[in-house]
Amino acid sequence: MEFENRFDTALYGVPESIRRTLLFLPESLKNKTEEIRLRSGLPLTLTVRGKTFFLRKNGEIIDFITRDLLTTKKDEVYESFKLICKNSIYAHAKEIKSGYIMMRSGHRAGICGRVVEEGMKDISSINIRIARQIEGAADRLAESFDGGGILIAGPPGSGKTTVLRDLIRQLSSGKTGFFMRIAVIDSRGELSGSYEGECSNDLGPNTDVLLCEDKAVGSLMALRTMYPDIIAFDEIGTALELKSVAESFNAGVSLITTAHIGSRDDLQRRSVTKALLKSGAVSVVAVLPSDINSEMEIFSTEEILSEFDD
Repeated sequence: MEFENRFDTALYGVPESIRRTLLFLPESLKNKTEEIRLRSGLPLTLTVRGKTFFLRKNGEIIDFITRDLLTTKKDEVYESFKLICKNSIYAHAKEIKSGYIMMRSGHRAGICGRVVEEGMKDISSINIRIARQIEGAADRLAESFDGGGILIAGPPGSGKTTVLRDLIRQLSSGKTGFFMRIAVIDSRGELSGSYEGECSNDLGPNTDVLLCEDKAVGSLMALRTMYPDIIAFDEIGTALELKSVAESFNAGVSLITTAHIGSRDDLQRRSVTKALLKSGAVSVVAVLPSDINSEMEIFSTEEILSEFDD
């Protein structure tokens, strides 16, 4: 699916009263929009390349607060919640407990409200995050791929998942001269855009997708059953995941994953990333900037580790 169509495909999750305004936004703006945020009793906002914008009632986009902003009512937030769930809240109970709902076409809705044992009630805000597939986002990484593991690190919103998704596609499609067998452990369906058994995102012709909340369990399952060249998943964060990475590495399987960091120094401050780099499972680190106008920096693991020792 072309990225230009992605914004409109997420609008089934907003009430008709809001949908009409969003449909008539300029295509150039839609293509750059990352999030649609609805908050009970507050102005609707769009996140466009990391910046917050408001909508006037006449559909004009502005970056300041004024009196005639399009405001989301409490019942509209709840209606959006039901639309995203396709009126079957029970079917999404497990996701809701984790604070999100997977949508068609790979979009994802973050949910806020009152957390209760069975999930969430009194929904107060919804963040629809637009799934993006940008071909070429991982060109530099794919061109320099030497068969070793790769860590893609950066702050929230820097495009880590987008780069990871494109790197998987390119390596699976023979960018290196031969087709890499890739097992994707997709804990939230976000990488593959999986919805009801179908993948909305192109991850290449030689990729197997395992939807599994526990990435450590999923990695070991894929290792023992799919015989991949590469195991890929989004966001390494626990010691158990690190242990599964070690087992994969010892079996000759490369790893591609991501990590949230505020700056390059956080690679050392975070125990999991520091241990990952020292494990030998990663040979290249790509650091993404928070500023979209800046370029990704690519380092060898040896370069990063030498900074740890200084």
